[in-house]
Amino acid sequence: MQATTTYSTFPDQVVPAAEKATYEYGLKVARAIEGEWFRNSQGTGYRYMTNYNNFHNLRLYARAEQPVQKYKDELAINGDLSYLNLDWKPVPIIPKFVDIVVNGMSQRSYEVKAMAQDPTSLKKRTEYAQRIVMDIENRDFNAVVMEEFGIDMTESRDKNTPETLEDLPAHMQMNYKQAIEVAEEEVISQI
Repeated sequence: MQATTTYSTFPDQVVPAAEKATYEYGLKVARAIEGEWFRNSQGTGYRYMTNYNNFHNLRLYARAEQPVQKYKDELAINGDLSYLNLDWKPVPIIPKFVDIVVNGMSQRSYEVKAMAQDPTSLKKRTEYAQRIVMDIENRDFNAVVMEEFGIDMTESRDKNTPETLEDLPAHMQMNYKQAIEVAEEEVISQI
């Protein structure tokens, strides 16, 4: 077995698999992880809080809200800032680059889809779907009546109705749109 010189709270990794499968070994690993992230056992600070504070400071810089005291300390002569006539508000340089990077990664064209949820609209949607179901179920009968008598017996009067009941949900999502839904989408897209 090779001797290690660095101190580690993790249990030895070169043990048989049967020992690694025990509850005690798993508990030792869990305690080592907890100690590494949430305890100040090695004098390096809590890893969780260190990362949290680091990300918090980076977010402050990204929003141009970083503390300006360090800049004041650099420019002060014996703690005196009266000779300086400066605006101490941070200049938002980094947010510009954040916008460039984020928009470059997540620039996706999106489309607003509005679906009316009021009782009247839901009733209209349900009635439309029921008419299509009747057309699908009576397709053969409607074709015979149209051929023999020249009467259109379809309920929906829509040219591109689905062929099967399995296609109905897709048809309702892609093709059916009430006037109020179109108006909502237009208003939202103008904002």
